[in-house]
Amino acid sequence: MPQRVESITAEELIEEFELFDDWEERYRYIIETGNTMPPLEAEYQTEENRVQGCLSSVWLVIDQETDGRYYYRADSDSQLVKGLVCLVIMLFSDKTAEEILQLDINHVFEAIDLRQHISRSRSNGLNSMIGRIKSLALETLHP
Repeated sequence: MPQRVESITAEELIEEFELFDDWEERYRYIIETGNTMPPLEAEYQTEENRVQGCLSSVWLVIDQETDGRYYYRADSDSQLVKGLVCLVIMLFSDKTAEEILQLDINHVFEAIDLRQHISRSRSNGLNSMIGRIKSLALETLHP
Protein backbone atom coordinates (compact mmCIF):
# COMPACT_ATOMS: atom_id res chain seq x y z
CA MET A 1 0.00 0.00 0.00
CA PRO A 2 1.41 3.42 -0.93
CA GLN A 3 2.35 5.87 1.78
CA ARG A 4 -0.29 8.47 2.56
CA VAL A 5 -0.26 11.91 4.09
CA GLU A 6 -2.01 12.41 7.40
CA SER A 7 -5.45 13.95 7.21
CA ILE A 8 -6.18 17.22 9.00
CA THR A 9 -9.41 18.99 9.85
CA ALA A 10 -10.17 22.48 8.61
CA GLU A 11 -10.04 23.74 12.20
CA GLU A 12 -6.62 22.17 12.78
CA LEU A 13 -5.22 23.78 9.62
CA ILE A 14 -6.60 27.19 10.56
CA GLU A 15 -5.03 26.84 14.03
CA GLU A 16 -1.67 25.90 12.46
CA PHE A 17 -1.69 29.06 10.34
CA GLU A 18 -2.57 31.21 13.37
CA LEU A 19 0.76 30.18 14.92
CA PHE A 20 2.68 32.19 12.32
CA ASP A 21 3.22 35.93 12.52
CA ASP A 22 3.73 36.65 8.84
CA TRP A 23 3.40 35.20 5.37
CA GLU A 24 7.08 34.40 5.02
CA GLU A 25 6.69 31.92 7.90
CA ARG A 26 3.46 30.59 6.38
CA TYR A 27 5.15 30.03 2.99
CA ARG A 28 7.93 28.14 4.78
CA TYR A 29 5.32 26.00 6.56
CA ILE A 30 3.55 25.26 3.25
CA ILE A 31 6.83 24.21 1.59
CA GLU A 32 7.88 22.09 4.60
CA THR A 33 4.47 20.41 4.59
CA GLY A 34 4.90 19.58 0.92
CA ASN A 35 8.30 18.07 1.67
CA THR A 36 6.63 15.56 4.01
CA MET A 37 4.45 14.24 1.17
CA PRO A 38 5.80 10.98 -0.26
CA PRO A 39 6.86 11.41 -3.89
CA LEU A 40 4.43 10.05 -6.45
CA GLU A 41 5.88 7.11 -8.33
CA ALA A 42 6.93 7.94 -11.90
CA GLU A 43 4.41 5.45 -13.30
CA TYR A 44 1.59 7.69 -12.00
CA GLN A 45 3.04 10.91 -13.40
CA THR A 46 1.00 10.57 -16.58
CA GLU A 47 -1.12 12.94 -18.62
CA GLU A 48 -4.24 11.13 -17.34
CA ASN A 49 -3.32 11.99 -13.73
CA ARG A 50 -2.16 15.52 -14.51
CA VAL A 51 -4.33 18.30 -13.11
CA GLN A 52 -5.34 20.63 -15.93
CA GLY A 53 -5.27 24.35 -15.24
CA CYS A 54 -1.98 24.33 -13.33
CA LEU A 55 1.06 26.11 -14.75
CA SER A 56 3.28 23.79 -12.73
CA SER A 57 3.00 20.09 -13.33
CA VAL A 58 0.69 18.54 -10.75
CA TRP A 59 -0.36 14.90 -10.72
CA LEU A 60 -3.20 13.59 -8.58
CA VAL A 61 -4.11 9.96 -7.94
CA ILE A 62 -7.38 9.21 -6.16
CA ASP A 63 -7.83 5.97 -4.24
CA GLN A 64 -11.20 4.88 -2.91
CA GLU A 65 -11.18 2.25 -0.18
CA THR A 66 -13.85 -0.42 0.27
CA ASP A 67 -15.28 1.56 3.21
CA GLY A 68 -16.01 4.45 0.82
CA ARG A 69 -13.27 6.73 2.13
CA TYR A 70 -11.00 8.55 -0.30
CA TYR A 71 -7.24 8.99 -0.11
CA TYR A 72 -5.05 11.03 -2.41
CA ARG A 73 -1.51 10.87 -3.65
CA ALA A 74 0.01 13.76 -5.53
CA ASP A 75 3.19 15.46 -6.61
CA SER A 76 4.35 18.64 -8.30
CA ASP A 77 7.51 19.98 -9.87
CA SER A 78 7.21 23.19 -7.79
CA GLN A 79 7.98 23.20 -4.05
CA LEU A 80 5.34 25.76 -3.15
CA VAL A 81 2.69 24.09 -5.31
CA LYS A 82 3.57 20.71 -3.82
CA GLY A 83 2.94 22.23 -0.38
CA LEU A 84 -0.39 23.71 -1.45
CA VAL A 85 -1.40 20.37 -3.00
CA CYS A 86 -0.40 18.60 0.21
CA LEU A 87 -2.64 20.91 2.27
CA VAL A 88 -5.57 20.17 -0.04
CA ILE A 89 -5.14 16.41 0.10
CA MET A 90 -4.67 16.53 3.89
CA LEU A 91 -8.05 18.28 4.12
CA PHE A 92 -9.86 15.87 1.76
CA SER A 93 -8.21 12.54 2.70
CA ASP A 94 -9.90 9.93 4.87
CA LYS A 95 -13.35 11.30 4.04
CA THR A 96 -16.44 9.86 2.40
CA ALA A 97 -17.99 11.39 -0.73
CA GLU A 98 -20.59 13.15 1.44
CA GLU A 99 -17.91 14.65 3.70
CA ILE A 100 -15.88 15.78 0.68
CA LEU A 101 -18.86 17.59 -0.81
CA GLN A 102 -19.71 19.23 2.53
CA LEU A 103 -16.19 20.59 3.11
CA ASP A 104 -16.16 24.31 2.30
CA ILE A 105 -12.51 24.62 1.39
CA ASN A 106 -12.98 28.23 0.26
CA HIS A 107 -13.98 29.08 3.83
CA VAL A 108 -10.73 27.48 5.02
CA PHE A 109 -8.69 29.43 2.46
CA GLU A 110 -10.43 32.67 3.50
CA ALA A 111 -9.75 31.96 7.18
CA ILE A 112 -6.02 31.56 6.51
CA ASP A 113 -5.98 34.41 3.98
CA LEU A 114 -4.45 32.11 1.36
CA ARG A 115 -5.90 33.38 -1.91
CA GLN A 116 -4.53 36.89 -1.33
CA HIS A 117 -1.02 35.47 -1.03
CA ILE A 118 -0.80 33.13 -4.00
CA SER A 119 -0.82 34.00 -7.68
CA ARG A 120 -4.00 33.81 -9.73
CA SER A 121 -2.58 30.90 -11.74
CA ARG A 122 -1.81 28.94 -8.54
CA SER A 123 -5.30 29.72 -7.27
CA ASN A 124 -6.80 28.50 -10.57
CA GLY A 125 -4.73 25.32 -10.36
CA LEU A 126 -5.98 24.67 -6.82
CA ASN A 127 -9.55 25.22 -8.02
CA SER A 128 -9.00 22.65 -10.80
CA MET A 129 -7.68 20.11 -8.34
CA ILE A 130 -10.51 20.70 -5.87
CA GLY A 131 -13.03 20.50 -8.71
CA ARG A 132 -11.64 17.13 -9.76
CA ILE A 133 -11.84 15.79 -6.19
CA LYS A 134 -15.40 17.06 -5.71
CA SER A 135 -16.68 15.92 -9.12
CA LEU A 136 -15.46 12.37 -8.48
CA ALA A 137 -17.19 12.41 -5.09
CA LEU A 138 -20.38 13.65 -6.76
CA GLU A 139 -20.18 10.91 -9.41
CA THR A 140 -19.90 8.35 -6.63
CA LEU A 141 -23.10 9.58 -5.03
CA HIS A 142 -25.01 10.10 -8.29
CA PRO A 143 -23.61 7.69 -10.89
